[in-house]
Amino acid sequence: MLGRFATFLLAISVGTFLVLAPTSSVEAARQKYKYTGNKGCKCHLSPGVWEGDEWKQIDHSKSFKRLETPEEQKDPKCLKCHATGYGGKFKNPKLTYLKNVTCEACHGPGQGYVDVKNKLAKAVKNYPELKKKYKLKEKAKKAFNELAEKDPMMGRKVQYDAGLIVAGINNPSGKIRDQCLECHWEDPDDPDKCPKCDKDEDGKPIFMDYDKYVKKDDHRDVDAIDAVIKKMSSGDKAKWKGYIERDPFLSTKIKPEAKKKKKKKAK
Repeated sequence: MLGRFATFLLAISVGTFLVLAPTSSVEAARQKYKYTGNKGCKCHLSPGVWEGDEWKQIDHSKSFKRLETPEEQKDPKCLKCHATGYGGKFKNPKLTYLKNVTCEACHGPGQGYVDVKNKLAKAVKNYPELKKKYKLKEKAKKAFNELAEKDPMMGRKVQYDAGLIVAGINNPSGKIRDQCLECHWEDPDDPDKCPKCDKDEDGKPIFMDYDKYVKKDDHRDVDAIDAVIKKMSSGDKAKWKGYIERDPFLSTKIKPEAKKKKKKKAK
């Protein structure tokens, strides 16, 4: 059921731009970071982790199979929605796209996330309030985790300012629906719908029922920052405008499965 263009996404579906940074900054980040493939998302895709287990169950993880012919597998119009990163840069220079709609198709090039975490010491220098308030003991990922624990909102700010986007929070409209519609469509008569889209019993194109599918593909996990935001005063919410949830859906209850404790990796 994929249709419209939905390529890059500096951190969520194609064609999205940061509210917090000028378009030129986002474009610069888009050109800078490379797609790493699922290996770059190993933490989220490791056994027992909710987001990864949920992704493996949905059609996005199998989208490339819909391109049945060699011609379709080379067609830019098809690859922009049935593959990931087409037109972007890749850690493996031999690649021009990644099969299926992976994490990076909606959350952007994995290198961006790695870069933020591995170069946190440099990022801290860009924030006087951070440099003055914290003396992070560790570097790289440990330093980032320490910051996220001590000051969750500054941890989020560092990520978003680097060009990482999360649908329904800091994408232009603050709506998840708008990013889904970069590839899907809700109008069965939409002229931009995929010519090979599924048909119902009457031969009419099956369109996306957003309210149904957003719940089906809801891979939100329990996040400590949600509790922080919930307790914010109106003044704090104004201070962090652009960094906190704006889509009402993100304030609804998550699936019971997402609340289960994560399995420990076998040694």
